Amino acid sequence: MRRVDTLHCIASVCLSAAFAAGCSESVPDNSACRNLVYGSTGLSRKQYLPCAGEMIAALDTLERQSQAAWGGDQHSRTQGQITLGRLQSLMRAAGGRSLLERWDDRALTDLNLDISNAVTKYQAFYRVRIVDPPAPYAATTRAAAESELSGASRRYQEARTLYRQLQ
Repeated sequence: MRRVDTLHCIASVCLSAAFAAGCSESVPDNSACRNLVYGSTGLSRKQYLPCAGEMIAALDTLERQSQAAWGGDQHSRTQGQITLGRLQSLMRAAGGRSLLERWDDRALTDLNLDISNAVTKYQAFYRVRIVDPPAPYAATTRAAAESELSGASRRYQEARTLYRQLQ
């Protein structure tokens, strides 16, 4: 019976990951993150802040879903993975690695780094398979997940605060 439960769990995770990957690639045509035109100094606040606002809105949702997932809500965990994929798609549409370049507007560079660092931490949180006691390593997996989520939440708050200051 235990092997069947394990296989069911693996199948569920694989389906969730496939669903999240499929949904993550679509960025609406009317997204502010599409068709940004980079100059030699990056983007202007006027041009970039609407896109950053879409990313912050996705982070707002992701934070709520991740906290619920930490509490054991499997539906929120799946939804959080989907939201994370959507956020990554927004970042790719906005320029991908170009977001991590130094722009003349240092505050926008800092905002991008905060968003990127939050995304990296959320990715790590969702990669940790949290197991419950009495399973071996239950305490270790919970500690690792908690650490990643704490870091993600901190980076998210930094990005959100900076975004509000820039508006």
